[in-house]
Amino acid sequence: MSISIIFGISFFDSIMKVKVAKSAGFCVGVKRAVELVLRIADEHRNRRIFTYGPLIHNPQTIEMLTEKGITLLEPENRGNEGDIVVIRSHGVSPDVIGRLKHDGYSIFDATCPKVAFVHKLAKKYSSDGYAIIIIGDKNHSEVIGIEGEVLGDAAVVNSPEQVKKLPDWEKVAVVVQTTMDRQTFENVIEAIKNKFDEVVINNTLCSETAYRQDEIVELAKESGAFVVIGGKNSANTKRLYQLASQTGLPTFWVETVDELNQDDFEQIEQVAVVAGASTPHWIIDRVVEKLESMNRNFLPPWRWQWMKYLAYVILRSNFWASFAAGCFAAVIAAQLNIRFPVLNGLTIIFILFSVLNVYEYKEWQGLALMDPSKVRFVRNSRKILNPLSIISFATALIMSFSLNKFLGATAIAIIILTFAYWKIPILETIFPAFIKDSAILGLWIVLIWAYGCNWNLNLLIPLTMFGVLRGLTMGLKELETDRILQRKSITSALGEKTSVFLGLVPLFVCIFTLIISKSASNFIGIILGSVSMWFLAILVGFRIIRKGSYVEFLADSIVLIFSIVQWFKVFS
Repeated sequence: MSISIIFGISFFDSIMKVKVAKSAGFCVGVKRAVELVLRIADEHRNRRIFTYGPLIHNPQTIEMLTEKGITLLEPENRGNEGDIVVIRSHGVSPDVIGRLKHDGYSIFDATCPKVAFVHKLAKKYSSDGYAIIIIGDKNHSEVIGIEGEVLGDAAVVNSPEQVKKLPDWEKVAVVVQTTMDRQTFENVIEAIKNKFDEVVINNTLCSETAYRQDEIVELAKESGAFVVIGGKNSANTKRLYQLASQTGLPTFWVETVDELNQDDFEQIEQVAVVAGASTPHWIIDRVVEKLESMNRNFLPPWRWQWMKYLAYVILRSNFWASFAAGCFAAVIAAQLNIRFPVLNGLTIIFILFSVLNVYEYKEWQGLALMDPSKVRFVRNSRKILNPLSIISFATALIMSFSLNKFLGATAIAIIILTFAYWKIPILETIFPAFIKDSAILGLWIVLIWAYGCNWNLNLLIPLTMFGVLRGLTMGLKELETDRILQRKSITSALGEKTSVFLGLVPLFVCIFTLIISKSASNFIGIILGSVSMWFLAILVGFRIIRKGSYVEFLADSIVLIFSIVQWFKVFS
């Protein structure tokens, strides 16, 4: 008899599975556009920044940009000469560019490269005497921009019936709105071939858009319903909704999690989630989380609302990361018979808590893009976190000198460097991401080595390798942010697969060093922790685990769990 029957609940039967499309989230063009405008905002902080039309068709992203002072250029909201205007990802016509330059604006072009290529084709064939047929939606901003490149005859069509009404041109060249669905494209092309003798066909459908549409067919085979996430003004999201609806399955189009209705998903065993190319991943994550919690008669403790809020605060305040590192160092100190191991661990907790909060308060760009809830927590809690950081620094300083003068000097150096980074704005932009991230990683290693091991040279290499594996995991977590913001991090330069593969190097070095020093059996926690951290890096690198907050929790939980393993070794 199952547990669910004994307790009168159907826990396992009532869980609705959620299958997320692999392509869900920002496409390359949207990433490029968002990256560009955020980088401009960072590099030109004293200038007003506008976008010509919505940068992308997603209201939540536009709202996020508006909060940063990046607004739409409109008749009632016009800038002055010298202000910056960013061209949206859908592109605009040359006439628009000309008018903006005439008005004295500095122009930055965020047009998707694939859309820009369609512009070039339309202009080239038009110059060669071809009539241009654009397959697309006449009122779509992308089509309006393409049509503006045409020097002669042009028409916008999206059905075979419209093709029949076109003039009998001698030769035509065809281009396609990048977000058009393939079936419409094929139907219209067939009609064009039947009507015109000389036809040049340019299939400019975006391959990413086509892949998203193909996924719907596959997902329909194993799902009972679709949830389509994206802006109601997004053409590619609208097509995903239409295609999903055509499968005959119940299909729900939402912009945010608040639009989900639990009654719609009763008796559904698996729901497929797809998202438009301009839908940020944090919205997808929230929708998935809400769907996963539906139709359950029993929620496990980690789904309880107050437990989730407590976990939220512990993670957002960086307490979990600090606590795990402190426990790890305390256990190592106890095993090496170093005085006051608990005091050593507490010192690390106080220092790391302070440094990580200061660092994240400054590094707002990546958080704002990929995890705006964390930015809101940091900003809303700064009146508490900032004084706590200062108190933590002071406490750590007192503890350090009580332990050892050399450790006290180490704490002073860390405090000076941290406050310099906080108070000198230029340092935020001078150093590449890999230097800043490496500094945080180096701090993690130095603190544990200094306070936990009393500068024990035999443990320097294995502890460094363990730290590198943790840094690799966190780097893979931030990889999407790094690419969007063009941050020069090590993982963004290497890529997912290479980074994961190279993670074997610190893993083997850690194990080999402990074996040749005949310490492997004494520090089994470090070995097992390193192996587990590398497996976590694999899961993150291949996007099996997607949410950054889960990755942070799991990485630091590995440190904590194998601190406990090492603790049992100490007293065995």
